[in-house]
Amino acid sequence: MAKIETVGIVGFGVMGAAIGLNAASSGYRVIYKELNDALVSSMYERWVIAALEKRVAKGKMTRQEMDRVASRITGTASYKDLAPCDLVVEAAVEKMDLKIQIFKDLDAVCRPDAIIVSNTSTFLIERLMASVSNPSRTAGLHYFFPANINRLVEVIRQKETSDETFTALMEFAEKNRKVPIAVKDFPGFAINPVFISSYMILDAFYGDEYNVATLERISQLALNVRFGIMWVQNGSGLGTCYHAAVSMNDYLADTDVGFPSVPEQLKIQFESGKPWNLEDGPVADNPALLDVVKDRLMGSIFTISTHLIEKGVVSIKDLELGICTSLAWPEGPFAMMNAMGMEEAARLVKIAVESGEYKMPKTFSGGVPSSWGL
Repeated sequence: MAKIETVGIVGFGVMGAAIGLNAASSGYRVIYKELNDALVSSMYERWVIAALEKRVAKGKMTRQEMDRVASRITGTASYKDLAPCDLVVEAAVEKMDLKIQIFKDLDAVCRPDAIIVSNTSTFLIERLMASVSNPSRTAGLHYFFPANINRLVEVIRQKETSDETFTALMEFAEKNRKVPIAVKDFPGFAINPVFISSYMILDAFYGDEYNVATLERISQLALNVRFGIMWVQNGSGLGTCYHAAVSMNDYLADTDVGFPSVPEQLKIQFESGKPWNLEDGPVADNPALLDVVKDRLMGSIFTISTHLIEKGVVSIKDLELGICTSLAWPEGPFAMMNAMGMEEAARLVKIAVESGEYKMPKTFSGGVPSSWGL
């Protein structure tokens, strides 16, 4: 396997461009692929030149540094121009059929030793890469929005991913000044099952008793964060949130893990084309009313996190690190359980299971377990 020096990016929108700029700023040559020459040109002006100009204007880099980074990035409308790449990152829109076709096209032009990865948020890597020859060179490389700021990267091993490929990707992420965590191929991987289920739980309460401002405040207090889960949904885009919720429910609802139902409230809000209104009224102050949502939220977080550990998807250490890095929570789910006491954590898990959202994790099936080893 060749040393990674040239990086290909398929799809140069918000996420792909951030990945490309991050790589170019770290010294890699970047070649991005777009649909046609017009998009190649417009994306370069918008996501390279304009983005770097803002950094110069803010004093975050010099004009000389900008020119050096920009010179490392070129665009193309032809897959053939990705042939020199040592690593190719697919960052196209989240459509399964489109991604599968992209990997077929990449397999036809990339060198046999080139690493091919997907930045998908929820799709199984094994399924996406089914048509790629030498699947040992395939994996997931999941950046988090906004990729130019958020430091976490999930390096996802499917069954065929070789140790050499995995090590090369971990080193690549570190050289890009990212915080990589090791994750096995699983729907949504490690962080998204926790985050997506969290906003699904909150959104399902939206209505006469709970306005958006109240749900936002509940998540802020429960997680001790400045920006709550309703705010983060707006930043991610409700379209992205809705489709991710549908995908995760399809994957897990009928398994031995379980997953929340897709809230009709999220679907309606997404279809309205408007974000959640974070200032839609006064925050409810009835403690009993607030505790109902808080208990369901925390129970969901603890239950899905425990399932991820039991499935061997991620280590406790890496899930704690990943949650704190990507979501900016001051504590991960296991530290929170230990802090409140395992008896209270078991009560909250039971609430989540009895609501019908999840199956009972083995860890909690026998009653109150011991504290987590962190």
